[in-house]
Amino acid sequence: MIICTLFNPAIDVTYRVDGLELGGTRLDTMSHSYPSGKGLNVARVVRALGEEAAVAALIPKNDMRRFSLFMEDLGIVPLLHEIPGCVRVNVTLNDSQTQCVTHINSTSPRLPVRIQEEFLLFLENYVEEGGDWCFSGSLPVGFEDDAYSRVINICKGKGASCLLDTRGMALKVGARAAPNILTPNLTELQEYFGEEIKGVHHIALLGKRFIDLGVDYVFITLGNDGVIAIHDTQCLLCSPPNVKAVDTVGCGDALAAGVLVARKRGFDFREICKMAVACGTSKSLHEGPGIVKSEEVWRFMEAVEVTSV
Repeated sequence: MIICTLFNPAIDVTYRVDGLELGGTRLDTMSHSYPSGKGLNVARVVRALGEEAAVAALIPKNDMRRFSLFMEDLGIVPLLHEIPGCVRVNVTLNDSQTQCVTHINSTSPRLPVRIQEEFLLFLENYVEEGGDWCFSGSLPVGFEDDAYSRVINICKGKGASCLLDTRGMALKVGARAAPNILTPNLTELQEYFGEEIKGVHHIALLGKRFIDLGVDYVFITLGNDGVIAIHDTQCLLCSPPNVKAVDTVGCGDALAAGVLVARKRGFDFREICKMAVACGTSKSLHEGPGIVKSEEVWRFMEAVEVTSV
């Protein structure tokens, strides 16, 4: 089973509007709301690919039932640690006239460090030798920057494998704990090293510095240009097939799921890269996070171009 953590859950609300104008009132607007978070997105793709998945999450009491039922309906095992309060709400405005998408992401209430310590102990109870973990997303306000670093060390100490996908100080501190897999995007890579990116070879050189820290696999996502993947002495540019994207939100989460599933199945490095990119490509064809089609993934794997850098 692949266990994905959800430190900072949210309810996502999407509104469809035509010709949005500020200051007015819109009536009878189509909307859709659902539990969300990067770890949940990853778990949904893992399930779509046919592997068992669980989400270990920090969930406020008032939204506990909604998250639990949502996961169960998707075939995801809910491992939920209850805290007081309500989940934060994120809003997306889709303006079909202007083809403009506006995201308004809220911050979580400040949580005491006591809750951080309780949640880390909660997670440790599920870490087993040979397990596969995904640590992704932002940390709640009030948590310390080393929260991911500490749980990575717990995994390494018990013989479990882990992937880290986060940003800012959580990435800076977490990467030094040398997780098995890192999946930064270009912006996160540039912020981490404080250097302006200057081409593919510069990206590859920066990625290799994570390998020097002890990270086994580095996947640097390039948006429409694919991924630069690094493992041991191999550095590969993985280019996706040409498709007409519908929704690119969550493509990085789909890629992470592809990496985790491919490694679990014993794929070699090139095949891991192909499945990861194929998952991101499949996700781009579907509106909403965490949605891929397994038949598309297998088809797209054949079309991913892999070249050495």
